[in-house]
Amino acid sequence: MAEHLTMNTVIHAAVRRDLRRFTTALDTFPVGSKERASALSRAWQHLDGQLYHHHHSEETIFWPALREVGADESLVTDLGGEHDRMAEAMKNTSAAVAELVAEPDQAQVEQTQRAFVDLEQAVETHFTHEETELEAFSASVSDTAPMKKAQEQVRKTQSPVQLGGYLAWLQDEADPEALAYLRKAIPRPILAVFSRLLGRRYRQQIASVWAA
Repeated sequence: MAEHLTMNTVIHAAVRRDLRRFTTALDTFPVGSKERASALSRAWQHLDGQLYHHHHSEETIFWPALREVGADESLVTDLGGEHDRMAEAMKNTSAAVAELVAEPDQAQVEQTQRAFVDLEQAVETHFTHEETELEAFSASVSDTAPMKKAQEQVRKTQSPVQLGGYLAWLQDEADPEALAYLRKAIPRPILAVFSRLLGRRYRQQIASVWAA
């Protein structure tokens, strides 16, 4: 998606980027390396956490607000079912990554690859559906009172350090359109302070996995 109408697709872009990174990392995995397996486990735990937070916020905060301003109930129900399928794929991926850490042999690398393929399929199905059917409506109602309240509620779910890591993650090798949206949606001084200062942990512990 070239144009980002809401923060939702910026988050989607970051998730897709990380899934591509895992594909590349597993394709080039040095069989037998517990050190590399542990690094990928650390990166996976971060992505798993971001996905959980994103979906939990949608289910408990954003979707109720969208219902309040007229979103199609059947669409939201369908999207919720897709969340359930993604949650199962995330659970399977967590198990595969844990086994890779314990025994990073060729068989386990291949099992982990299959887990990520299944996860990526579940993610892409959901993201494409949401972007096609809900994104334009979400953007059209973004200035309504229920949606503004929802945005404020989501901001309160993260500590300053968590928010800094989140913003650093969103900007990490982000496409120009995503960066443009972030700079329009968030005052630049706030974006800079949170992502550069409070996002240091993300850069040291997670972004460094992909630089290796």
